[in-house]
Amino acid sequence: MTATLAQRDEEITAFFAADPATIAWPYPMYERWQRGTGIVRWSGGPATVLTRHRDVKAVMGGAYPLSNNGYRHGTLPDGIISRLPLAHHEIFFKIMDFEALFMSRTDGETHARLRRISSRAFTARRIAELRDAIQAHVDDLVADMLAHDDPDLKTELADQLPVRVICDLIGVPQHDREMIKDWSTAIAAFMSVDEGSLRRADAALDAFIGYLTAMIDRVRTTGEGPELARLLLDGRDSEAMTEDELIATYLVLLFGGSETTTNLLGNGFLALQRHREQWDMLVADPGLVRGAIDELMRYDSPHHYLPRLATADFEISGEPIHAGETVIVVMGAANRDPEVFDDPGRLDITRPNRAEHLSLAFGPHYCLGAALARLEGEIVFTTLVTRFPRARLRAGDIAYGGSAMLRAIQHLPTDLGVSRA
Repeated sequence: MTATLAQRDEEITAFFAADPATIAWPYPMYERWQRGTGIVRWSGGPATVLTRHRDVKAVMGGAYPLSNNGYRHGTLPDGIISRLPLAHHEIFFKIMDFEALFMSRTDGETHARLRRISSRAFTARRIAELRDAIQAHVDDLVADMLAHDDPDLKTELADQLPVRVICDLIGVPQHDREMIKDWSTAIAAFMSVDEGSLRRADAALDAFIGYLTAMIDRVRTTGEGPELARLLLDGRDSEAMTEDELIATYLVLLFGGSETTTNLLGNGFLALQRHREQWDMLVADPGLVRGAIDELMRYDSPHHYLPRLATADFEISGEPIHAGETVIVVMGAANRDPEVFDDPGRLDITRPNRAEHLSLAFGPHYCLGAALARLEGEIVFTTLVTRFPRARLRAGDIAYGGSAMLRAIQHLPTDLGVSRA
């Protein structure tokens, strides 16, 4: 391997290992990966990394023989397992086998069935009915921020709101929400596999499964419990989830409804503060907020990549892919593809094709909770630009943590620009 290729391999390895400096702002790195075909061979995985919009979109649309469970099977998980101490293999397989029940990791008719059942919770009517409750949560959280000398928009609003909303949807009592958030954080961090993250994720998963099993037992025996659980267990049209599928669906809804939306809010606020003219446009015309949500997701994706498993040999953009190989689609790079987006490094909330981003996936696996994420973003940013037009970040470095997939800002110390008197 030449020095340049070796350096690139080291860079990719650092990214997927969630090195804080590498994940802090990966876009110049993505630009390097996009040169030429935009298809990068990562020997350290091993995996093939796709960065071009056309290729990522085609994969998501089902144009190639790829399975969605690239987390459990393929060259990348095989490589991860080979580097893990033998004592950790049992935990790794336990978590991976459970997460294989996630709707997002299933294929074909199994995926279609789970999506049909889950869609009962995400009708347009049900999402619209959440608007007042979301606004009430935002108002409550903002009131708490105003009561503090040094409010932090990330920890006090972006971290809190999505968990409240999804807990409302899945029927978690208010007094359990902080516990659920802690479990969610631990399980999400599993994507950067090391001994500590494995053990924390394992303990959190056990606790979450126990919590939901008790809830399901109450629904089964008394008919009482969260409406969502009753909807998903309801065998209408001879379709119902098994209890394991329901638990997995609850968990993936928690991730999809909290971690990614948290990142949308945090990344979006930071982007608008760094591009003050875009913030000022929203202040002058809050009606632009709804469309701006797509540009914020394009500019700094809340969810950066997804692994896929090749189930047969094929070619993509002239590059051979072999059965059993891991293919990683990098939405964060595709959203900055200059072949699709003019001047992709510029934030432009009025960009005509901003909705062509792939942060919410595409095709059969398009994000089921997309409308809910957009609604939360719309309510939060409308509230901020109307009530706090002079809000500004306080001085300080912006640090990132979490996994490369769900890289997350840690703090956003904010001056809301209003008197606390």
